[in-house]
Amino acid sequence: MIQPLELTLCLTHNCNLRCRYCYAGRKHAASMSWETARAAMDLCVAEAKRLELPLDVSFFGGEPLLEWELLQRCHAYMEERRGEMCMPPRYGITTNCTLLTPEKLAWMAERDFLVGVSVDGSPAMHDINRRFADGTGSHAALQPALQEIRKYPNLRSKAVCVVNAANCHLLAEGVAWLHEHYDHGIGLNLDYWHEWTDEQFDVLCAQLERVKEMVLESYRGGVRPVKLENFEDKIRTHLNGDTCAQCRIGEREIAVSAEGNFFPCSRLVGEGNSDFFNFGNVREGINRARQNHLIATRGNSTPECRVCALRSRCMNGCGCSNYAASGHIDRVSPFLCSAERVFIRLADELAETLYAEKNALFMQEYYGGDANI
Repeated sequence: MIQPLELTLCLTHNCNLRCRYCYAGRKHAASMSWETARAAMDLCVAEAKRLELPLDVSFFGGEPLLEWELLQRCHAYMEERRGEMCMPPRYGITTNCTLLTPEKLAWMAERDFLVGVSVDGSPAMHDINRRFADGTGSHAALQPALQEIRKYPNLRSKAVCVVNAANCHLLAEGVAWLHEHYDHGIGLNLDYWHEWTDEQFDVLCAQLERVKEMVLESYRGGVRPVKLENFEDKIRTHLNGDTCAQCRIGEREIAVSAEGNFFPCSRLVGEGNSDFFNFGNVREGINRARQNHLIATRGNSTPECRVCALRSRCMNGCGCSNYAASGHIDRVSPFLCSAERVFIRLADELAETLYAEKNALFMQEYYGGDANI
């Protein structure tokens, strides 16, 4: 499959939540103008045509549903220009769901949006970090949207569950809650922006062991397995000889701040005014020298990784995760390395057990149902 050029429009720096781990910087009422959004779309349509790539358009924030009318206007404009591209554009959004009404979800489902749901598992796990400005938890406010999502079995959707030192002790409970109340894939995003102690990492590992057993038993139940992307991706890299998703910093992703500045990844936009990662803006276009510098310096220059047998199955080349954990887009932190080793080990244990049992759901998922392999 051809990897698209991805345009991420950060429609606003404002948000109705004040999540404790948020990497997007200070929340303030600064939103993207229509002129800025249109200029960003025009530039990325031209860039996709130059590269002969399809274009994905994602809406981010802050909370993008605070700018619902602008989002709809951007979608309509892209649809007007779809005939100019090699493939029709695809759309996505990352939302905290507290403002996701049935009408908005129906509109997005009709247009085949990928709906990324920011939910940290169970009420107890979620409300530790994801709170409103007055300090109250937000889990109860998003539950109606999750119930509404279940009405769309063909909706492209995934849950983004952020795990940090403050809530990791509830991880197994959180995954179990999501599996019960949400029918799509679950992705665990470890918080690399803050320090973890050895004791906290031990708690995380113990919880991941419990999650592995939960996934194992769900396959054995024979109905609906827990779809945990962190394990699934590691299993597929082993079976297919693939590498983990390659970082596209500076090359195939343009994240546009509300001010119109270009950043190489949505997780690096912050408050939208940093010069460190900025490589252009909607007024002057892409700064090719800065873009090429980002491309040249991304990846992984950590000496230990070059000889590691797990290198191809590890997210060691993810620039934003590296930067969050080590301060460099090309250097892997000890914590990231240790966490990836745990995910790979647990995924392999899970796969080896289910393969030995010739579990029907597992064989169908990874081997096309052939139990004789």
